[in-house]
Amino acid sequence: NRTNPMPQNKLTDRFGRTVNYVRLSVTDRCDFRCVYCMAEDMTFLPRQQVLTLEEIARVARNFVDLGTEKIRLTGGEPLVRKDILELVKEIGTYGLRDFAMTTNGSQLTTMAEPLRKAGMHRLNISLDSLDADKFRNITRTGKLSHVLDGIDAAREAGFRGIKIN
Repeated sequence: NRTNPMPQNKLTDRFGRTVNYVRLSVTDRCDFRCVYCMAEDMTFLPRQQVLTLEEIARVARNFVDLGTEKIRLTGGEPLVRKDILELVKEIGTYGLRDFAMTTNGSQLTTMAEPLRKAGMHRLNISLDSLDADKFRNITRTGKLSHVLDGIDAAREAGFRGIKIN
């Protein structure tokens, strides 16, 4: 593990506060089409306009070098990135105090254990309703049972924390 030595230069906001928390959006794509997030006719960015995982890792490393202690990966849905585990493994070596991901939970039945083993500390899981019909109406494509099974898989994987939004 690479440690995070005390940075020579710290990133500060306009009020002089040290920036120690960064959210990195790794994709605009998602496997849901939630009514509050995506218009039905939404078009996604062309892939060549989206940062590569290597570029995202470099950005994360630069933030860590400037004193960032906490990173959250967001999207869209981060787990739709094919090589997301490679990014998590890389950032997981940066000596962060906290490393989290916001996810809709739809893919956690297969991804929870690999994410935790790759270095992810915590998960925030979006859960819009416990009523299957309402859930389907809100997400337009999602199945509540997949998310609930994903939450169970995350608990079994042993994350430090799981927050349900």
